[in-house]
Amino acid sequence: MSNYNKKYNKDDFVTHKATIDLSHNGGAWDYKSNSKAVFYDHTSKKQFQATEFANWLNSPHIKDMINRGANLKIATQDFEDEQAKYGDGLKRKVIFYFSALKNPPAKPVDGFKPIGQAMPRYTQQPMTQAQPSAPDHAVPVQNMNDMDDEIPF
Repeated sequence: MSNYNKKYNKDDFVTHKATIDLSHNGGAWDYKSNSKAVFYDHTSKKQFQATEFANWLNSPHIKDMINRGANLKIATQDFEDEQAKYGDGLKRKVIFYFSALKNPPAKPVDGFKPIGQAMPRYTQQPMTQAQPSAPDHAVPVQNMNDMDDEIPF
């Protein structure tokens, strides 16, 4: 089986993510963070402020993912906080993550797929009869004034 058509499972990927929890409230926003909310980097097990998000993007483990060709993706997950003192306990986790294959398939030197995968296989088609382009009673125009190209209004 070629690497282009291979099905991958969750264990074939390395993922780095940062999360932040938002609380449900009744104001103009459905969910929002409190003033002391922090991101959590699941790889380094460290917390950081929202103002340090650019530093997280420039951290070595994230730069490695970007060099592998991974793109930043964003996901959300809703859950209930049973121990909430205020509000209804509804929470939303926002997840910023990069994911890439642990062992990506070897790329061809020139960047193109092998010819057998890039070009569709030839299938022989039956020959068809050419159709005439004019009706049987058509005659060539002798005088251009005979042409009816007046458009009625």
